[in-house]
Amino acid sequence: MSADPITIFRKTWGAYQKVISHNLMFHREIATAVATLFESRPGPLHLIDLGCGDASHIVKLFKPGQLEEYCGCDLSQFALDKARKNLEPFGAAVNLCSKDMLSALREAPESHYDIVYSSYALHHPPAESKQAVFSECRHVLRDNGCIILVDVMRDEGQARQEYLYSYNKTVRTQWEALTPDERNQVQEHIRSCDFPETASTLEQLARNAGFSKCQRLEKQTWHEAWCYEV
Repeated sequence: MSADPITIFRKTWGAYQKVISHNLMFHREIATAVATLFESRPGPLHLIDLGCGDASHIVKLFKPGQLEEYCGCDLSQFALDKARKNLEPFGAAVNLCSKDMLSALREAPESHYDIVYSSYALHHPPAESKQAVFSECRHVLRDNGCIILVDVMRDEGQARQEYLYSYNKTVRTQWEALTPDERNQVQEHIRSCDFPETASTLEQLARNAGFSKCQRLEKQTWHEAWCYEV
């Protein structure tokens, strides 16, 4: 089976929609925590979304008029086509680009954004690329800006192979809303594409890049939301 993330994304799209609708990755709890944070930033805000997918999540996190500009990047044109439709009624200036997150950040204006947002995307690249992402985020953020990171994170002291075994066991035994074939697809995606860090490692990468305040917003098993502020 191909390990290409774009190919796997297409194959697992329907399964991922079930994951969201059945709250198997705690999207509801995490969205509530993130939305609460965004209430303290009334805007108008400029936001870049790294690995935006179909952008259906972002429209639920902001009040009308709170976002002035939205830039979303994703490797999947399939996802971006859906995002364009989902963002039509949003009312913000929208720019969507088919790029990896590092390329999108490096091409973005310096000190332009209030928020860098990323949901379940940063666990894909290797550690050295993650450090580069944090560093580039610092360049594109304004002085009062922040990163909002939603992602899977290994437990402290947990090796990647142990994480893969434990997470896939949960998928195999508890994700009953998915068909057996869909569960197999998800497990293959995890084995091929997931390289999560621990929360403490990500915090250190953020501090290395110049983010001085790191705050956990929510934690549900391996699913966490963090805010890294300049």
